[in-house]
Amino acid sequence: MEERRKFLVQSGALLLGAAGLKPVLAGQDRNREQPVRWGMIIDLNRCTGCQSCVIACKNRNHTARNQFNTRILIREEVFARGRGLLFTPIQCNQCEDPSCVAACDRQATFHLDNGVVVTDWSRCDGCGDCIEACPYGARFADPAHGNRVDKCDFCLDRLVAGGVPSCVEACSSGARLFGDLLRPAGEFARCLRAPQLTLRDSDRTDGAAVRYIPHRQASRRTP
Repeated sequence: MEERRKFLVQSGALLLGAAGLKPVLAGQDRNREQPVRWGMIIDLNRCTGCQSCVIACKNRNHTARNQFNTRILIREEVFARGRGLLFTPIQCNQCEDPSCVAACDRQATFHLDNGVVVTDWSRCDGCGDCIEACPYGARFADPAHGNRVDKCDFCLDRLVAGGVPSCVEACSSGARLFGDLLRPAGEFARCLRAPQLTLRDSDRTDGAAVRYIPHRQASRRTP
């Protein structure tokens, strides 16, 4: 399925690039008039490493072989009762001040008002500057699409249509929670208030839309 890529390319062409796409797409989210900032919380205590999120993402986006918009890191830990494995799903963190945007001279990657960092494939020439700028290794050149840069964008077209990202929908253990950071509700709101909430590679809880509830038996620092 190519809905996501077609959505971004067509939107970028109709609105003459990044400047026009930013306010229009943000205003379309679920037909809401109020501002929205999408975010994801991943509870590492619930993640079983089943790879359902990775498979769902791969099937939806058809990225090149051995390239993934979301992955799961596996780490061995020693616990009181013996050794075990910890699983950490990773993807684009949708940074509040993304270094990849500043690195893109073509203005092909930009930050929407809704918090999602996106790439306009009609502008991307595959130079790779944004790939080098990303500190998390979340971006890659996709040879299946002329080496244009790909990454997670929270399944933006699904958000506009009123859905949730494919990885969230596929997670049977409920490890992935998705919602509006400005007006959280339900379990998403409860988890957002968790005192141990952290970012990947950081103890901070601001600056990125993807946040983690660390494993209870492991360090707070998320790999």
